[in-house]
Amino acid sequence: MIEKEYYRFDELEKRFDLSFSDLKYLVENSKIDLVLYIEQNKFVMGGWLKDKGFIGFATIFYKGLVKVNQSEQLSLLTKNKVDCKTFSLLNKENIINHNLYYPFETQPPHSFLFDWRPKVTSDIEWDFIPAKLFPKEREHSIRSIRNMFYDSLDTLEIKAPEQSDKESDFMAKIPQVEFYAEGIKFTLNDICLLHSDLVKVGIIKQIKEIKTHQETESPLIEINSDVSKKSRKDDFQELIVKIVTNKPEFTAKEYWRLIESESEEMEGFRTLDIYNLLVGVTGNYIKWQDRSGKPRKEISFNAFSNRLSKVRKEIFVNNDN
Repeated sequence: MIEKEYYRFDELEKRFDLSFSDLKYLVENSKIDLVLYIEQNKFVMGGWLKDKGFIGFATIFYKGLVKVNQSEQLSLLTKNKVDCKTFSLLNKENIINHNLYYPFETQPPHSFLFDWRPKVTSDIEWDFIPAKLFPKEREHSIRSIRNMFYDSLDTLEIKAPEQSDKESDFMAKIPQVEFYAEGIKFTLNDICLLHSDLVKVGIIKQIKEIKTHQETESPLIEINSDVSKKSRKDDFQELIVKIVTNKPEFTAKEYWRLIESESEEMEGFRTLDIYNLLVGVTGNYIKWQDRSGKPRKEISFNAFSNRLSKVRKEIFVNNDN
């Protein structure tokens, strides 16, 4: 069988002996992400600004592999269907027809965009591109219904009721327009897994080991041991390794300030935290999430210092005098 970039749902069990229950377990525990293939659609690509919203860079057309957040992945596995409007685009080379001009009449900030900052993919270094389906800009549905009501009264030559202060206050809070996009609907048959992810969790390696070691169960034991060793190095630990490698001369407090500064950068503009793990630094605690967006246990300064010491020993073990 040929090695592919990704494998579809209907071949996972037959080819890799990966049951549906196993797949659900891996997703629930953030060990693997589902990917989905979409046909060509129009998107607004951009990045997320902490506590603000989505920043638009350009309108684009794209077809290829995408990821959705973990809650949508679990919804797909639980309900056998999901409707998505926000994605991470994985095949940057498939992005075409960049248009850097702001595409809407209503100026930001609004419900769809916080701001518009033109940027092309060649200026973006991260591995995936956040994107939202391109919406229709239309009169807000509440205002539309209200106007239809009053128009029908005019047609019937019925005097409209006086508008109360409460109604006036309520309508003043309703935006003039809303942004609407029909989501892309996915079912179980749309699920794919990346070859690289199957290698990461040991599934591909397990198949190769079984083929070369026919006699005993020992290959499986060895594989499970390898997987458990990998799982002990979580996403945050990998981020520490990257930070220490880039700034080997820093002290613990300087690393802490660097992480705090990195967490305040807009997602997509971070130089070290390319997977947007850092949610924020509050007092003596780091709030973070794994690559799938699942919140993880906060890390205190003391716990961070302990992790840092272990990483430095691993990296600089050969440089010790």
